[in-house]
Amino acid sequence: MERILVGHEHLITDLHAVSEIGKASAGWNRLAYTEAERGAVQYFLDACQKIGLVTRVDSVGNAYARWNGANSDLPVVLCGSHLDTVRNAGPLDGTYGVFAALEAVRTLKEQHVTPYFPLEIVAFACEESSRFGVSTVGSKAVAGHLEADKVRGLMDRDGIVFDEAMRLWGYSFERIPEAVRDDLLIFIELHIEQGPTLENNGEQIGIVTGIAAPTRFQVVICGTASHSGATTMSYRRDALPAAAEFILAAEQSGRAEEGYGTVATVGVCEVFPGAMNVIPGEVRLQVDVRGIEAASKQRVVDELKKSIENICQKRKLEYRWNSLGDEAPVFMNVGLNQLVAQVCSDHQISYRFMPSGAGHDAMNMARLCPSSLIFVPSRGGISHNPAEDTDEEHLRIGVKVLCEVLKRQVLFGGI
Repeated sequence: MERILVGHEHLITDLHAVSEIGKASAGWNRLAYTEAERGAVQYFLDACQKIGLVTRVDSVGNAYARWNGANSDLPVVLCGSHLDTVRNAGPLDGTYGVFAALEAVRTLKEQHVTPYFPLEIVAFACEESSRFGVSTVGSKAVAGHLEADKVRGLMDRDGIVFDEAMRLWGYSFERIPEAVRDDLLIFIELHIEQGPTLENNGEQIGIVTGIAAPTRFQVVICGTASHSGATTMSYRRDALPAAAEFILAAEQSGRAEEGYGTVATVGVCEVFPGAMNVIPGEVRLQVDVRGIEAASKQRVVDELKKSIENICQKRKLEYRWNSLGDEAPVFMNVGLNQLVAQVCSDHQISYRFMPSGAGHDAMNMARLCPSSLIFVPSRGGISHNPAEDTDEEHLRIGVKVLCEVLKRQVLFGGI
């Protein structure tokens, strides 16, 4: 393996500095549109200004840093990721991609490269769904696919409505159209894998062929809250056992489609009123179904709709089914992927073409312009967990690949 010497201390220093923002004993918490997340965004903007990039934040909170290059009126080469996290997260998901892009630009400047096209770095807003149940908000807005009326009234655990959270920082659902872009040449996102494939196979780079997009929905099961001691079993309208049945049905439906790579997860289960001596009158579930094969994913969703109908009918309960998003699988640009593969081959960096089970901002950008998603290994395949980690050498290899891709045809006249 060629030992990579670019992407040294600036990258590691930036990652360490940002890891102090939103850090808690149980992991990192930089939920979208919170003080911690916006603090990380400000650190990014300050770091970009130090190397002479021009910064701005758009109407939904996406943060940009621009290097005009030789031809400022030409379409833009865009690279980056996001800085928000899930609850009790690890330190690298999204964050690595933003500061790897900054390190690649810093390296090009140090090498006195003048880009043919304008080059920009982006830190997308609200990539994670952990706060409001909807993901990749910033990149959806850029691509013109954010349906404001469907998400603006969503509420977080503290009762703060999405629209209100944005307004607190000066952003606005009314100004979403201002975030749309039609001036992009390509988009490249560098990210940790969040799974074990690269590490298990001893490979240094993953070149993503397609992204398994999620279908997400909330199921609210409604019964009657009553005294746990005074209400006999036959008179109960308990929402929680019904939720348990539905959760098992989700597992079963996912297993039935395992051959297609489809998965189903109930990631949130909120019980109300939530007292030990009160029969649960309402349970709110949030469900994530995703896969590369659209037909397989739809079969799971259809099966779950039948399941909740049958469960509630049998138990004399009611339910509400609220869609949170339905996205189609997206495929990356073949020409860009071949360029990444050629860079890896030229530098004796091992790689594989692979799908991504996790969603990323690249899936929205691929609908707007040719896009590529590049992975570096995750230690133990762990992500969305404080134990999330990647060897520093692999972090630097990712920067090397990104830098070389940018230096080649992309910055000197096209793909």
